[in-house]
Amino acid sequence: MTDLVERYLASVQRRLPEATAKDITAELREALEGRLEAKAAELGRDPSTDEVAAVLKTFGAPAVVAARYEGRMHLIGPVLYPWFWPAQRTAVGVIVAILVVLSAIRALASDNPIQTVLQSLDNVLGWGLSVFAVVTLVFVLVERTGDPVKLAENCWDPKSLPREHIRKPRSMFESGISLFFDVLFILFWMRFIPFPNELPLRNDASVAITLSPAWSVVYWPILALAVLAAAGHLHDIVRPAWSRLRSAMSIVGYACGLGVLWVIFQGRPFADVQPQPGTSPEELERALRLVDGVFLVALGIAALVWAITLGVEVHRQIKAGRVPLTGVRTAM
Repeated sequence: MTDLVERYLASVQRRLPEATAKDITAELREALEGRLEAKAAELGRDPSTDEVAAVLKTFGAPAVVAARYEGRMHLIGPVLYPWFWPAQRTAVGVIVAILVVLSAIRALASDNPIQTVLQSLDNVLGWGLSVFAVVTLVFVLVERTGDPVKLAENCWDPKSLPREHIRKPRSMFESGISLFFDVLFILFWMRFIPFPNELPLRNDASVAITLSPAWSVVYWPILALAVLAAAGHLHDIVRPAWSRLRSAMSIVGYACGLGVLWVIFQGRPFADVQPQPGTSPEELERALRLVDGVFLVALGIAALVWAITLGVEVHRQIKAGRVPLTGVRTAM
């Protein structure tokens, strides 16, 4: 019972302004304890987990309770508003990401990539506004014709509240965008999506870029890591809260990724360039240095970010081992 209440209070507190979060959480804790004591007196015993969950449901979903305490006025209404912006970010973000990737592919295949990108901006803006309007209309219709309170109560289960509070749960928008690019990379890596590989140097000269043999050695490890990353981001959509299993997946992925980068660095240069008709040896050499430098900077940044993220996840695992699951009360 205490564990379920603590998880509920932690979920509410995370959504409150930092300046008032502790006071509001203490007030809510007192109200909850009073309601549970009354329930225990009525039953003649301590409430079961399902009975505690039923009491928490009468208080409302954590997002709704936090919105009530903040006292803001919204176009959609305080009950549905906590879900409004996450839904907008996800819907608009996904459509914009898809259009940006398609525009980038068309631009790379075009003779005038800058003009192609500028022409695509109208489509991105238009589709983004259209999706925003549709999502807003859906929420307004639910607010006007449905029962927002009943809908909000049916959209959550107190027993599904996260047990660990090591970090803020990932938003569906962030996880959805990450999953989209994971799938896009997998399709590209498996050659289902062709990618232009010609680098123009001047009007009548260009080079064709191909990956060096070092990449073929790590083809399957890279594919496996991409699939692992996609599975992790899919897990974040279903269960966005931090967990030891999800953290362990990240640690394994980043550690293996650093190993793959080490193998690739041993096989420099990172890419081969083949001259097209009209390309001089000097231009070919300059193109090779340029491409190799771009790969060096990009892979170096990736190695640094992965190493830092790996250290953060290891720290979270250690922290989770030191903080008991029912210790939210003392942390507030």
